[in-house]
Amino acid sequence: MKKIYVMIGILLLLLPIGAMSQTLSETRASEEVIETSFEISTPFFEEFHDFTSIHLIEDSSYIIRPGSPSLPMLSKTFIVPFGSILKSVEYNARNPSEITVQTCVVPVPEPTPTSQNQEPQYLIDMAIYSQSTPFPEQDYKVTVGTGIQDGQQVTFATIHWYPLHYIPKEQKIIYTSKAEFKLILSSPVEKTQTVDTYDLLVIAPNEYQTALQPLISHKNDHDVQTVFTTVETIIDQTRGRDDAEKMKYYIYDAAENWGIDYVLLVGNVDKTPMRRSAIRIYHDDDLLTDLYYADIYDEYGDFSSWDSNNNDRFSEYNWDDGLIDEVDAYPDLYVGRLPCNDTKEVDIMVDKIITYEAQTSGSSWYHRLLLLAGDTFPNHGVIEGELVTGMIAEHMQQYGFEPIKLWTSLGTFKPLNINKEINQGAGFISYSGHGYEQGFGTSPPNVEQRIEYFSPYLYGIFNRDMLPVIFFDACSTTKLDFTVEDLHEWYPKALVRLFTIASGVPYDMDALYPCFTWEILKKATGGGIAAVGATRVAFTGVDQNGAHWGAGFLNTHFFQAYEPGKNLGELMNQAQIDYINSVGKECISLEEFMLVGDPSLKLGGY
Repeated sequence: MKKIYVMIGILLLLLPIGAMSQTLSETRASEEVIETSFEISTPFFEEFHDFTSIHLIEDSSYIIRPGSPSLPMLSKTFIVPFGSILKSVEYNARNPSEITVQTCVVPVPEPTPTSQNQEPQYLIDMAIYSQSTPFPEQDYKVTVGTGIQDGQQVTFATIHWYPLHYIPKEQKIIYTSKAEFKLILSSPVEKTQTVDTYDLLVIAPNEYQTALQPLISHKNDHDVQTVFTTVETIIDQTRGRDDAEKMKYYIYDAAENWGIDYVLLVGNVDKTPMRRSAIRIYHDDDLLTDLYYADIYDEYGDFSSWDSNNNDRFSEYNWDDGLIDEVDAYPDLYVGRLPCNDTKEVDIMVDKIITYEAQTSGSSWYHRLLLLAGDTFPNHGVIEGELVTGMIAEHMQQYGFEPIKLWTSLGTFKPLNINKEINQGAGFISYSGHGYEQGFGTSPPNVEQRIEYFSPYLYGIFNRDMLPVIFFDACSTTKLDFTVEDLHEWYPKALVRLFTIASGVPYDMDALYPCFTWEILKKATGGGIAAVGATRVAFTGVDQNGAHWGAGFLNTHFFQAYEPGKNLGELMNQAQIDYINSVGKECISLEEFMLVGDPSLKLGGY
């Protein structure tokens, strides 16, 4: 688990170093040259809702700006030394052709939340569809960003190629069958610094320090060199405009000086700050995210403030304008959070992690994979949730996982049956459908009626130490700023009082009350070891060809990153990296999906 951290340089220095050691050496300026080509076959067309839908046989994603023509794009990503800077791009297109279509190219649908049963709305952006100029205007886009890959800091250089252009006024498609690229990147002269002091940084309020000591000792015993710092110390002694920025600067300094890979944040949002980024979802612009703490470097390897225009609004983004601030978005560290209201919850979660890592290896229950899904958007052509979880099953079977399909189409998606299967143990659960702060639910095929599972049903779960990692491809299951006042929207007043007593939460309208994933982690008689879910309204883009963007993409790529021996944070980070490389910086999905759990967790145990 020890890492070698290279600031900038064309070579990765393989130097044997011990704990607390530090080595400096010079590197020379150099260039990295990337030459690559793309090639596509003839596009094929389908009639869709009085529009023309365009597809490629080749593996592709799509432009996702709502209201614009939905056109395929191809992407390739190259990993180069950390700090590499793009100097130039040479582009050569070959074999252009024209095709006339009979109807308008289908627009990208408006984002459809996975909390509503409405069908996607296809609204045309007339500023584009009334033009006689090609869309998109450019032939390609090259992006460069820094992130962590296999425990080392690297730079990702991604080419997004747009082989098809649409001229709305003429109803023409111009497509290019082949393109060649040459990228030249430079690595400036810098000091390279190798450090190997700690692997895991734990940050928590001072009141949790004693309760966390068994976990810190356990990690150190398993060669995960761990250091603890209090939230109070960071806020009192670290630079920054607000508490979240102070936390980020401390994490940045820890990466620079200690070489940490993992950060475990312990505490609810009142005790251990989270960033509220200025991302516009409907009328709200306060998306809760911990990706802010993972993305510590910008594309040049400097501190990433997420506020490039210095207006104290972080990661400003909306569907129409895209990113306003310059945000790298690639995670540079593996970050997770244990949301806790008190030391009792800390004790439960710490005990779960220690027991899981010590006892799971060799257990038959670990290779059970529960797939929970149905028809997310009835009457929309595909059974979205079952398609997504079916893809996950195909990948996980190669590692010996037995898929257990709790699907509405099979009549097995029922609360009692879900509890029964969880109580038998499972290594992983993938859910795809609608979600809420207090549960989830989805529909039978083409039926506008949901079968739902709510937080009180968790009282029927007694899986003890057979704990799954869960991905909720859904809305709001990880809304960590959910309050007692919000709880009144779900249950009668008498039940709210009962639930607050059972959870040890004061009956105060402003008091934080555990959302669904939090409830699962703090459950003493079982539940889950970790979960991934959205802190706000989530969106998804799924059709018969797969999950192209949003929640469904992250769900499938989280599991596609699985290999025996990996740690939990690696799956989460790879899903985010794949998203940026394939879809682009659609920051709503990237920022709202967060890991609730220990990112250094050894999947399947030691």
